Amino acid sequence: MACSMSDLLLTPEVAWALATGGPWPDPENLQGDARFMAMALREGLKGVGLASPNPPVGCVLVKAGRVIGSGVHTRAGDPHGEIMALRDAEARGEDPKGSDAFVTLEPCCHHGRTGPCTLALIQAGVARVVVGVRDPNPRVDGGGLAILRAQGIAVEEGTLGEACARFHAPFFKLIRTGLPWVTLKLALGSDGSLGPIGRSTQVTPPDVQQLAHALRRASEAIVVGRHTIAVDDPQLTDRWQAPATPHRSFARVVLDEDGLLPASARVWVPVAGQPVFRAVTGDPVPLRGVEDLHLPPEGRGCSLRHLLYELAALGVGRVLVEGGGTLAAGFLAQGLVDEFHRFQSDLPAAGPALTLSIPTNWRMEAAIRWSTGCWEAWR
Repeated sequence: MACSMSDLLLTPEVAWALATGGPWPDPENLQGDARFMAMALREGLKGVGLASPNPPVGCVLVKAGRVIGSGVHTRAGDPHGEIMALRDAEARGEDPKGSDAFVTLEPCCHHGRTGPCTLALIQAGVARVVVGVRDPNPRVDGGGLAILRAQGIAVEEGTLGEACARFHAPFFKLIRTGLPWVTLKLALGSDGSLGPIGRSTQVTPPDVQQLAHALRRASEAIVVGRHTIAVDDPQLTDRWQAPATPHRSFARVVLDEDGLLPASARVWVPVAGQPVFRAVTGDPVPLRGVEDLHLPPEGRGCSLRHLLYELAALGVGRVLVEGGGTLAAGFLAQGLVDEFHRFQSDLPAAGPALTLSIPTNWRMEAAIRWSTGCWEAWR
């Protein structure tokens, strides 16, 4: 398929926007409430890959048309975005009383590992709360908005609602299904091929490969099949330099059902903060420093759905499936993929074409060109 044109350059900032579900609204092109909600979304982007299984809620406080505080939730158990924004205002010497709070997701109204954000906003004297999208968590689901209104605080709901819903879609899926958000990434030649079977093939140039690491930074786990390790011998580490904060933990998962990969494979080498797991269906010889995920067999491999539930139990909210072709086709065939990032070269990869069952209701959300190809985001 030919790449569509775009007036955007493939920069680290654009790569991060695509990796997090964008492109996102630009505050500079908006006015009023929409402008400040776009700022709150930009705050939220700082928490992607960090906050799971909680949502990376962004918040900005505005008084007399001026931002007096901003914050984002970056770790389960730590303060939420609203609290961080209130603390930021205090650190700036600003009084939040009478301010407007712009929040990408409905403020929580229950006691968990932290106190309810609704109470913090009420106690701070916030006059108005503008919410991007309602929280489907049964412990919230409109309750936060009702509490704020009952305390005389003006509440607006739905500002940049589509963008905020898209931004928080991974959290919504986890709440509703218990499954993490799954992103599929493949680099294909113009012939729809990954390259010759059994041979490591570089489809994208090194600078684009580096930008593709934004997808790893936006996820908490990467999943690949045994053949990818056997052919490419990758480390599967997150090596992106900018512009987002590195993970505290990034799980590397290899589907090696029968334990056929050698102990010398580079992926098994310990990396601080990036633990490695081996998905198996039997009882292969253990590998030092590698934790086995024991999964039920399914077809000629393991249960992919069961794997996702296991990762969710580990606190993983976003999963990147990065190869190879058989694994990608399996995830797609079972309806387990939520978005597909296709790196399409203008040059053939000289291998068999890969047949993928793309959902008919998906559409291309973005296509950013480089000199010899483009990055397409399908959802």
